[in-house]
Amino acid sequence: MIKIRVWRRADGTPTRLLMTGHANRGEYGSDIVCAAASALVETLVMGLTQVVGQAPSGTVDDGKADLTFVAGSSEARAVIDTVFVGLQDLARTAPDAVSWQEFID
Repeated sequence: MIKIRVWRRADGTPTRLLMTGHANRGEYGSDIVCAAASALVETLVMGLTQVVGQAPSGTVDDGKADLTFVAGSSEARAVIDTVFVGLQDLARTAPDAVSWQEFID
């Protein structure tokens, strides 16, 4: 299962994303749920880095993404929130393969 955990400050500002695991919905390299989650996280990193200019710190590796966000612009928040909507929808449509949890810092 892909476990997605998000931390936010009390005001709702996202501070961290931790995604671990695999969906196990298909063979390695052909699992569309894993591919969707990976594509969303890679888009998050590229959007923040290349479009907004506020790269998150952390790592994205096979089976794990651990990203920390700096409090930034409204543009950064829009990119993060948009990707989070996509990840939440993935968890909603594939609950046997993806879980979503939020925590307050």
